Amino acid sequence: MTVRSSTGRRGASVLLALGVLAAGALSGCSGRPGAAAVVGGDQISVAYLQTTTADLAPYLKGATQASVLMALLQAPSFDRAATEQGVGVTHKQAVDRLDQVASQAAAAGSAPARTGRFSPGAVEVVRFSLARQNLQGLPQAAEVIAQVAKKLGALEIEVNPRYGTVDLVAGSVTPPSYAWLVPAAAG
Repeated sequence: MTVRSSTGRRGASVLLALGVLAAGALSGCSGRPGAAAVVGGDQISVAYLQTTTADLAPYLKGATQASVLMALLQAPSFDRAATEQGVGVTHKQAVDRLDQVASQAAAAGSAPARTGRFSPGAVEVVRFSLARQNLQGLPQAAEVIAQVAKKLGALEIEVNPRYGTVDLVAGSVTPPSYAWLVPAAAG
């Protein structure tokens, strides 16, 4: 006859529950599985971020997940401000600029020739970049950009801890640091 302890089963149940809670906390933003970030209730999915970064990286230096995520976080606000100021950027203008950059990179031999369309995220990042440039060219640029920054600051922005923390003042997403990872010694 085998005697089983109920204490062992309760301990296993508690460990299982803690594991589920920990996995939920690490999996994304506010219970939104697959979210790289949530901005004012709108989700930027991990897949969207990864596809966008992979699409841009061969053609734009510095296109990391952190820089692309920061652009995606700010894009709607800058797009709205540029449109309000009469210097908005169309989808076609962004695609044309992407095609131009890709052609130049391919001609220089620094990237493969582009054979397909760019992803919606890639177009969104370029629209953001062009809108920001257009706003910076305005006589009232400082005031307009300050208003955009204020509106961005008022938004509820939550970044998945996997990507780090957002710093709107610096305009960056700071990657997380882990105490157990030791940086490589300089060569």
